[in-house]
Amino acid sequence: MHSVSLHRDPDISTRETIHDLRNLFSVVASARHMLDDRPTGDRRTLLLDAIEDAALRGGRLTSAMLGQSRSQRAGACFDLNEHLSGLGSLMRARAGRQVEIRFEPAAGSLPVKLDPADLDAVILEMVSNACAAFVKPGVIRIRTRRLGGRVRLIVADNGCGMSTAKLHRALNRVEQPSVNGTGLGRVRHFAQSAHGRLRIRSRENSGTIASLNLPLVLKVAGAETSATALARWNRKTPKEIRHEKRQSITA
Repeated sequence: MHSVSLHRDPDISTRETIHDLRNLFSVVASARHMLDDRPTGDRRTLLLDAIEDAALRGGRLTSAMLGQSRSQRAGACFDLNEHLSGLGSLMRARAGRQVEIRFEPAAGSLPVKLDPADLDAVILEMVSNACAAFVKPGVIRIRTRRLGGRVRLIVADNGCGMSTAKLHRALNRVEQPSVNGTGLGRVRHFAQSAHGRLRIRSRENSGTIASLNLPLVLKVAGAETSATALARWNRKTPKEIRHEKRQSITA
């Protein structure tokens, strides 16, 4: 597979926030279309929660754009596996009818110190890019892997992939970020601000793997194991989702 390493980018611009908002609008639109299938039970609840989740996050992004800048926001300590498990409804709604999202966490807790809102926006960007690679039903795998004092967060798809030339053209657009660009500049800036690194590997007709290599912190009190996070991903009740959402998003 072709491999490209990305380094540091300039300061975050307002265009990145607009790009994040566009991804949230895509979640709302996708969830709305899936509601036309008249889902019932947990499926319907997941889609409605995804719409609410996207609206709340969009409100926070707008407030941040009008007020406090991202550079002024402090990071928080949390377990990465647990945090990713809480994004299940948002990612599944963004993926739509034809793409399956699978969460494959590493064993044990993965304590990190990051801006949760920035992480969520970047995960959604990576999932959105992966969704754009599908011309038929497929799978996106969200994986975490511990590497000593660091963690690798991987978004892998089995979509159409890119040739070397296409990959380099996509990466070159990172130097001139645009609301209609690939959003890789958004991901790269996050990696820079988190003292991490973004790597992308792709092969035509075989899919793409995007990975973020991020530092771990020594300890997060009360962090869940990956097994618990995976169980929560698969078994969260609507009441738990709404309770956690209001704690983490509206606080």
